[in-house]
Amino acid sequence: MKKIITTVFAGLLAFAGTAQELPVPSPLGEVGQKVGLTEVEIEYSRPSAKGRTIFGELVKYGEMWRLGANMATKLEISTPVTIGGKELEKGEYSMQAIPAESGDWTIIINSDAGLRGLSGYDEKKDVVRLTAKAIDNSYTETFTIGFDKLTANSAVIAIQWEKLKVEVPFKVKTEEIAKANIAAAIKEGKELDKVYASAASYFSDMNDYKTALMYADKSLGVKKTHQAMFTKATILKANGDMKGAIKTGKEALELANKAESIGWANYIKGNIKAWESK
Repeated sequence: MKKIITTVFAGLLAFAGTAQELPVPSPLGEVGQKVGLTEVEIEYSRPSAKGRTIFGELVKYGEMWRLGANMATKLEISTPVTIGGKELEKGEYSMQAIPAESGDWTIIINSDAGLRGLSGYDEKKDVVRLTAKAIDNSYTETFTIGFDKLTANSAVIAIQWEKLKVEVPFKVKTEEIAKANIAAAIKEGKELDKVYASAASYFSDMNDYKTALMYADKSLGVKKTHQAMFTKATILKANGDMKGAIKTGKEALELANKAESIGWANYIKGNIKAWESK
């Protein structure tokens, strides 16, 4: 009997030793996107259609779906975002959906990020429930979640499978975060010429030229560099002051030549030439 047990045990060990990693039918997918200054990451499993009718058959209308396969789909955000009219604090969440034949899906964001599919799901832990319309889309064989319609302040989570697409819009607090970052960098007091110049570029991109010029002048007040001077020139141009832009651009060119920065000098010269031709 001992010999039989030993032989069986040895066989089990041999089987364990030859075990190998094999592909799974719904592989794990990860997608991340920086929206403004907010990192958004989604981890989900990706089943394929494989000739099956998905919505209405494999995924039932009116019933909760884990939004993928295997573990629950996980959403992680690095700063608070606004979604479905509610603010979602930074952290990790799970996502679910209730598909509807009419096209008006319910998207759910739940505070329990570690759900195994729908096992243990508690409606009381829902943070957001919102309605999103499913629209006709080109055929997508493998379930896909991504990001679309990106701006500095917003984006949509795009969910696609079979012949449907669902968009879940959200907003981020880019301006609020940027201003806080600028204030923190100024308080720290390191390389203030660069801090002010970066702030000038940011506010120019936001079309706030008055604030942008203020920061450009602060940068030049700390240290006169061709980079900061040219930043000021581009702000003047964007604000419609072409004469001032050309004059300031020439000052930037003079500083670039003095610094023997050939690349910058050529770049500034090319811009001045283009501005003068208008």
